[in-house]
Amino acid sequence: MKQIVLNTLDKLEIRKIAFGFGTIYINALSFESVKEAIKKDKIKVEYKSSLGANTAKYRYTANTLFLGFKDTGGSTDREALIVHECVHAIFDIAGKTMLVKQSEAAAYVTQVLYFYYRNESAILAGSTPTFKDPILKAAWDVAMIARRRSNITEKEVAPLYTAPNTIFIKKITTTMKSMMACERQILSSQVSSPSQEKAEREGR
Repeated sequence: MKQIVLNTLDKLEIRKIAFGFGTIYINALSFESVKEAIKKDKIKVEYKSSLGANTAKYRYTANTLFLGFKDTGGSTDREALIVHECVHAIFDIAGKTMLVKQSEAAAYVTQVLYFYYRNESAILAGSTPTFKDPILKAAWDVAMIARRRSNITEKEVAPLYTAPNTIFIKKITTTMKSMMACERQILSSQVSSPSQEKAEREGR
């Protein structure tokens, strides 16, 4: 299972990620600590069917990344979800103290930014992903700023904290119906959209 995560973190698109806001900064080097921890089994990667096929969760209390799938199946959606959870692992390894909303904002922007770079050719050719989930819509807007410059202002990231305003303190849930509808839209444009994770944020 851990090879799925390592393969994702070795993608060329990871090297293009570089942005920050406040005291947070994420770039390709940030993921090296996670890769090393996984290789040395300091962070475990386990399959957990109960999570659902498009879900992942990093649990800091167990130093474990749980995946609801055994393979990405070439899905940039699942790859982006792995990247999202690895951002939480980055903060855990660094022992970085921050608000839950800051941790989630950084993870969502990284998730969507990775998704953009994985689908850049199709997007530049005219395909535009459409996100039903408010948090992904907000993350997309911030990610597009991060493409142009690495320093994001607190004002620019603020919409992530209120989209909706309970998103960071309640269980994040996307219905299967919504996911399937989103996927149908994506397939028609040949671009896949990041999944809304269903994991309850723990300890951040």
